Amino acid sequence: MTSSAQYASRRTIACWFCAGPIPLETSNTDEHGRAVHQECYVRNTISQFRKEQRSPQSWLTGITLRFYHGLRVTD
Repeated sequence: MTSSAQYASRRTIACWFCAGPIPLETSNTDEHGRAVHQECYVRNTISQFRKEQRSPQSWLTGITLRFYHGLRVTD
C-alpha cells in the first residue's frame, strides 16, 4: 500500500451527535451539513418526533384544531 493510500484510509471526521469517528468514504450529513452516522441521525430524528408527540402544547393544539374543523364542517 502506498503512503497516500494509507493516509486516505485514515482520514475521518467526527459525528455531530456521538463525536465518534466517521470515515470520509461513508460519511453522511444532516440537514445543517454536519457529519453524522446514519444510525445517530435516525435515532435523533425519532427522539425529536417522540418529544413533539408527548408535548402538552401539541396535544392541545391538535384537539383544538380538530374541534375547530369539526365546527366548521357542521356550520
